[in-house]
Amino acid sequence: MHKTEIRVQWFDTDRENIVFYGNYFRFFQTGEDDFLRVAGVSRDLVKSKFNVDFTRVEAECHYKRPVKYDEVIQVETRAAFEDEYFLTFFFRVFRKEQQELAAEGKVRTACINLGSFRIVKIPDEVRTMLENVTNWLQEGRETK
Repeated sequence: MHKTEIRVQWFDTDRENIVFYGNYFRFFQTGEDDFLRVAGVSRDLVKSKFNVDFTRVEAECHYKRPVKYDEVIQVETRAAFEDEYFLTFFFRVFRKEQQELAAEGKVRTACINLGSFRIVKIPDEVRTMLENVTNWLQEGRETK
């Protein structure tokens, strides 16, 4: 499980200083980006070298507890291959100080060719890099 810490900013919240529901997807994106960085997968490299990207085809979030302005959250991220075309990221957001689950969700992505915008196989090199970090994390190691 890869862990990313984020301090909740004022612009993340609503009038009551509680995180606006849509911003959890931004937190998920930050966790995903950090996960990919640990795997050595640069979005720019994937686009320039393979002419592919991962587009979102499904997203969900289940809210458990409110998070307020200036709290530190910890986003736990893991990834799983569905097949040769789809990669799903799973997220859990914790209120760090309380170690209380605030939300959990997932984002399902499809590898697409940027020229045709059709779904294509995940390039072997990218898949290997992602599998390496996924296996490393499944062995019980954590990254920050």
